[in-house]
Amino acid sequence: MDRKRIMDEVVEILANKLHQLPTPPSDRDADPDFDYENQVFSELVQHHLDIAEVSMDLEDAFGVNFEETLPGGAGLETIGKVVDFIHGKVNASRGG
Repeated sequence: MDRKRIMDEVVEILANKLHQLPTPPSDRDADPDFDYENQVFSELVQHHLDIAEVSMDLEDAFGVNFEETLPGGAGLETIGKVVDFIHGKVNASRGG
């Protein structure tokens, strides 16, 4: 699975769950200048349970496990870093 597709799916999941995130770029009313790649999770969440819910949604969608660090934690502070993590896990499980 390519990184752009993962990014699009991650942003869609986050926008649906965390209403502080603008709609994905494929939507007609989206902000084309919004920097999804470097958006920090701590600026998006209202409650720590939001992170747990988003983590479960991402794990279900991509068949990955965040193990000890959830999105927003050390090394996974931004959407781009979460996408890189998922991209690495998905491609490792598929053998490439």
